[in-house]
Amino acid sequence: MATLAHSLEPLQTLEGHTDRVWHLAWSPDGTSLASCSGDRTVRIWQQSRVEGRGWRCAAVLEDTHTKSIRCCCWSPGGTHLATASFDGTTAIWQLQGGIWEEISKLEGHENEVKAVAWSPCGNYLATCGRDKSVWFWERGLGEEYDCMDVKHGHSQDVKSVAWHPSKELLASCSYDNSIKLWANDEADWVCVQTLEGPAVGHSSTVWSVGFSRDGRQLASVSDDCTLRVWDVAWRDGFPPEPHCTLAACISGHHSRCIFTLDWSGQGLIATGDGANCIKLFGQPDLLEAAAAAAEAAAGAASSSNAADSSSSNVHRQAADTAAAPGTPELAGEQETPEEQLTGGPQGSTAAAAAAGNAESAWECLCSVQQSHNADVNCVRWHPSQQGLLASAGDDGVVKLWQYRQLSQAAALAAAGS
Repeated sequence: MATLAHSLEPLQTLEGHTDRVWHLAWSPDGTSLASCSGDRTVRIWQQSRVEGRGWRCAAVLEDTHTKSIRCCCWSPGGTHLATASFDGTTAIWQLQGGIWEEISKLEGHENEVKAVAWSPCGNYLATCGRDKSVWFWERGLGEEYDCMDVKHGHSQDVKSVAWHPSKELLASCSYDNSIKLWANDEADWVCVQTLEGPAVGHSSTVWSVGFSRDGRQLASVSDDCTLRVWDVAWRDGFPPEPHCTLAACISGHHSRCIFTLDWSGQGLIATGDGANCIKLFGQPDLLEAAAAAAEAAAGAASSSNAADSSSSNVHRQAADTAAAPGTPELAGEQETPEEQLTGGPQGSTAAAAAAGNAESAWECLCSVQQSHNADVNCVRWHPSQQGLLASAGDDGVVKLWQYRQLSQAAALAAAGS
């Protein structure tokens, strides 16, 4: 099997914030990118309608938070945006008459709110903060948001929260070096597992967690300079209970604290660190198997099209008559090679597409040194445009990148042209 070459190429730098950019969030349909900053604003970026102009700032959300905006998150339907701030509040925004308006504010945290995340069903919000707590909010009638539960399971600041893509399961991570999993038990949120300890857990602050797009794995990054991947299983019961086991501990690639991670639809993990680097991790065996399958499918489709073309006259003659016995029926709509590579339009991981070979080793596929001029605070893959990555840093800018995957032969040919 041909070895693949991997690269991450710069596309565009988005400027406008006047302080560090903390966080990014793509809208579910991928048409908008939200960025939030220490300048107490949120910027909404959209692709220009003028060809070649790239992405531009379409709106600035301001005059609501009094301190840095640490996190932003779109609702599953893309109609609302939530922002979490160091002023201790979370604001809910909605686009009304072409203008973004704050329609609700969630209060209760004692101090800085570090993160906010919307559940996949859109009924719940989770927030976490410096007060060592995780808050669960339920959307009520109209634009009312009621606090369902407050959990104090962590012993230090809670840095981040992330929902499972299809279930009522939340992961939180903290300065206390641990990850906790929270599940809904008849309106009461309970901790069903804590991932910690010298055998499997991180040895320092866990900065970020995130589920793969198919929900089969959880990844975490830490001040200990490691990326850990956990397999997510469900034990029998009612309701089924989630259980995570360590699948891989990836070390030796980052020289400073890893602040952020995000999964792509191909099963790649992008990370950003305090050494200004962005790195991409993946399982080469699975990526190559998926690429080979996509290439074979494309070849089969090409052969099929050629056969269809050569027999077009026969099809024309038979168009107004019933098919003769034994005549093959036309096949239904097929996935594109890209969909086969990413596991379909929904972006299932390549691991699932390649029969889920969990033993395949994780490797650093490529690295961009000095991707920003300061710490990389956030990386986010586009929800549907394959290989498009956004990053944000302490240098106050947002950058767009394109991931490319080529066979070594193709890469050498491109380099020599």
